[in-house]
Amino acid sequence: MLTCNITKTFASENKTAAILTNEIQLLQDLPQPNSMTIDPSLDPEEATAMVQAAQRFYAFWNTGNEALIPKTIVPTFIDNTLPIGRPQGPEGLLFASRNFRKAVPDLQCKIEDLIVVGDKVTARLLFTGTHEGEFLGKKPTGKPIKFMAIDVLRINAGKIIEDWHLEDNLTLMQQLGVVAEN
Repeated sequence: MLTCNITKTFASENKTAAILTNEIQLLQDLPQPNSMTIDPSLDPEEATAMVQAAQRFYAFWNTGNEALIPKTIVPTFIDNTLPIGRPQGPEGLLFASRNFRKAVPDLQCKIEDLIVVGDKVTARLLFTGTHEGEFLGKKPTGKPIKFMAIDVLRINAGKIIEDWHLEDNLTLMQQLGVVAEN
């Protein structure tokens, strides 16, 4: 009997989530999530603002368009997984994008999954491009790169206030020739 109640509850929540997902207004010219799961307790307007903030953030990573940063990130933005040598705040995002795009000028960012719960958006991302510039002392190989990343963005009033991120840097470093492949 308990299993049946849980199943009914999940079925009901999934129906609500499906209705809510259809109410989300995606920004058409920005990266589109392949899959999206929305907490059914969120107001559709609030969920839309969160999804659109994520779209603008990943459009920045997809294009390097720096004009997207003030539209997406608060000035007091905190990167909770800041790599050594990268400045904190919005300037750190610009620093990372500029430097990585020197090595991979055609960098693309695809949103595989978005999960919107509470004040957070979790994203599973796919980055692709071509190693055309020097990176960490390694000459360009002209070879394609492809690696995954996971982000957790905390959003308030349609802007990202902090994040946590984890990239598959081992795969990336192997593809760039910085680390030997086994």
